[in-house]
Amino acid sequence: MIQQEEKWLREYAERSGADLESLQKRRESGEPLQYILGEWEFYGYPFKVGKGVLIPRPETELLVDFAKCRMQNAECRNSVILDLCAGSGCVGIALAKEIGCRVIAIEKSPEAVKYLKKNVELNQVGEQFMVLQKDIFGEMPGWTPFDCVLINPPYLSKTDMENLQTEVTHEPKTALYGGKDGLDFYRKFFNNWTRVLKQATLFACEVGDGQASAVSEMMTAIGLAPQIQKDYAGIERVVYSIGEY
Repeated sequence: MIQQEEKWLREYAERSGADLESLQKRRESGEPLQYILGEWEFYGYPFKVGKGVLIPRPETELLVDFAKCRMQNAECRNSVILDLCAGSGCVGIALAKEIGCRVIAIEKSPEAVKYLKKNVELNQVGEQFMVLQKDIFGEMPGWTPFDCVLINPPYLSKTDMENLQTEVTHEPKTALYGGKDGLDFYRKFFNNWTRVLKQATLFACEVGDGQASAVSEMMTAIGLAPQIQKDYAGIERVVYSIGEY
């Protein structure tokens, strides 16, 4: 166990009254540190996490950076962002805090929605936030155009899933697995959401390493003009299309 993790566990044990040895055993068994601590930071904000919800990751902060830099003028503070596959709510909540926008967050997992609602309360964005527990491929209300549509969907391939680190196997498979080549979700998504995406001023999605070209082709096929943004490691991480404000 690395020194920093040991420090965090000790601090958590002292703060919560939990047994340090039990915490250490849980970590040594491969349980994610974030689940043990019950909270993790994303974009400088705290997020409750635990079994049943995807742990916020640093690479997803690029999705927030990307939307923020294009929407942080005064007019955009009254915009509405649609946060799909919202999970813990990290993307939508960070943007609500950073630019004051309104957010509709959609997540189908009841376990994840519990954490999403806790995080809305924890970060005090309730007046700006609507949480919907829905399958985005099920029956949806009639939507008016959104200013921004963001999504971080499941995109790991069969090979990825077979080679996961032990810690990641504790996270919900439905939030990770995207079919044999990792692209099943995108195929279904672009077929079902064409109208909404073409009306949005900004659409951006996170993709896995090596998937940007395939996702770009799907977007082109429905009439969008995709562009690609690399992350700080040089990996093509966000595919997007942008209109005029």
